[in-house]
Amino acid sequence: MRKPRITAAAGIALTALLAGACGVPGAGGGAASSGFEGPRITERVTPEDVAKMGDTTLRVLADAGEEQTLEALVPRYEKAYPNVEVEVVTKGFDDLLKTVPNSLSGSDAPDLAQGNQGYGTDGPLVRAGLLRPLDDVMRTYGWENTYTDGALKQYRWTPDGALFGSGSLYGISPVTEYVGVFYNREILDGLGIEPPGTYREFTAALDEVKAAGRQPLMLGNAEKYPASQVIGLVQGQNVSSRDVRSWVSGVPGATVADKGTQDAARTVQEWADDGYFGRGYDGISSDDAVAKFAAGKGAFLVAGSWNAPALQESMKGEVGFTLPTRPDGTRATVGSLGMGWHISAKTKKLPAAVAFLDMLMSEDFAQSIADVGRTPVTGSAEATSPVADAVNDTGLKLLADDGQNFYLDWASTTMYDTVGATTQDLLSGRTSPAGFTEALQEDWQDFAAEQREAAGAGAEDAS
Repeated sequence: MRKPRITAAAGIALTALLAGACGVPGAGGGAASSGFEGPRITERVTPEDVAKMGDTTLRVLADAGEEQTLEALVPRYEKAYPNVEVEVVTKGFDDLLKTVPNSLSGSDAPDLAQGNQGYGTDGPLVRAGLLRPLDDVMRTYGWENTYTDGALKQYRWTPDGALFGSGSLYGISPVTEYVGVFYNREILDGLGIEPPGTYREFTAALDEVKAAGRQPLMLGNAEKYPASQVIGLVQGQNVSSRDVRSWVSGVPGATVADKGTQDAARTVQEWADDGYFGRGYDGISSDDAVAKFAAGKGAFLVAGSWNAPALQESMKGEVGFTLPTRPDGTRATVGSLGMGWHISAKTKKLPAAVAFLDMLMSEDFAQSIADVGRTPVTGSAEATSPVADAVNDTGLKLLADDGQNFYLDWASTTMYDTVGATTQDLLSGRTSPAGFTEALQEDWQDFAAEQREAAGAGAEDAS
C-alpha cells in the first residue's frame, strides 16, 4: 500500500530507431530458471556486446515517481552505449498498474517495465508469461550479495504466478522505502522531550505530548491506507517479520488473526479514542496531513520515508526521523524495496536491457539516487540533508535486520480495499481489533481458495 510519489503522467521523449538483431553475450543452453526457455546471461554485458546490436531503441515503461532517477540515468546510459537511444514513458502509479499488463502483452511491448509486488500486479504478469526470470542476471551481477533472502522474496514467484515469495526472481530495485516516524524538533524541544529511539520511548513521548495539551500524532486517512500503516508500524513490534511476510505471501496456514496483530490494532484504536490523532482525520488527505505536520500540527507523523525531501524543505531543518526499535534492538515495519524493474519476456534487446539494469543497480549510480531524495541500497552515498541521512541510515539497518514486513494489501487482489475500509471501521469503533484481523483473514482465505480453484482449472486444461 505504498503511496505514489507523483501522479501526473509524463515522459522522456527520445527518437526511435530501427532495432537491430543480435546474439546474447554469454548465452548458454538451458533456461534462466524453471519453466523459462531462452538464452541465459552468464557473463557481464559489455559495451561491445551492446554495440553488436547496431542502432536500436530501448523502450522503458516506469512509474512517474522514477522521473528524476531516469533523468539522471538515461544520459549516462546513452553515453556508455551510444548505439542505443532510450525511449521512456512514465505513468502515474494507478495508471501504470492498470495499463502495464496490456502494454507487456501487446505487439509493441516495452523492453523494461515496472510493476508492483504482490498478487494484484506482478502475479498476473508472471502467470501470463510476460516477464523474463532474472535468476541468471542476479547470479552474474551478484545482486544476491546486496540483499537478504527475506527482501528478495518480494520479487520471487513460482512460474505459474500462483505463489508469491518463493521460486524465480522476476524483478529488482536499487532503492528501499518504508514507514517510520517523523518528529517536529521544535515541539519536542519545547516540551523537553528527547527524540525517541525505542518503541517504549516513542509511546512514552506520545503520552507526554498528550498530557501537555498538544496533538501527539498527525494523521490524514482520507485515502484509507495511512492508518493501516500506523497499525503496521506497531505490528512490527508484536509479530515477527517472517510471520507477517508469510501471510502476505499466501503461505498455507499463515494467519493475520493473531494476538500480536490484534494487540497492534487495539493500540491504534485506543490512540484514536484518546484523541491522539486529533479530529476529522478521515476527511484529511495524506498530502494535507504532511502539510499540517510541517506547519506544527502534531508532534509526530507516521508516514513513508519518501516524504523526507518535502518535509526537510518545508520545515527548514526542524524535522527529525526515527524508526523505534524493538526490545532486542532490531527494527521492523511496513516497507519494501522499490517497485520492481522487470525485463519483458518478449524483448529482442536483452543485452541492452541487462546493461540498463546493471547501471541502475551499480554502486556508481547510488549517489545519483540519493541526490533525488531516495534511499539507495546498492552503494554508499552522501545524503542531501540531515533527515535524509537518518532515513537512509535507518533504511539500511532495517534491511540488515531483515525487518521489511511488506504491505498488507499485496496479500490479495482485493486486500487494498479490505484493509482500508476495515481500518476506518476500527478507528471509529465500528469493529473490534478481533473483527479487524478476522476481516483481513477472511479476504485472504477467499483469495487462497480462488487461487486453488484457478490452479485446478489450469491443471485440467493442461491435461
